[in-house]
Amino acid sequence: MKISHQVWLTLVQCFRHLSRLPQTFAQAAVQRRQRAVNDELETERLDRICNPSKYRGK
Repeated sequence: MKISHQVWLTLVQCFRHLSRLPQTFAQAAVQRRQRAVNDELETERLDRICNPSKYRGK
């Protein structure tokens, strides 16, 4: 009885993980896009610090 209960709980847990998989992929895609935007902004910020003459008057 104990073993069958453990098997049942394991199957339920696997089903929950599988049902959340598309949401997890979507969140990863959003985070990747946000990271790309932040990296671009950080690159420009560092470039402004290293080369202030390029950005005079802006």
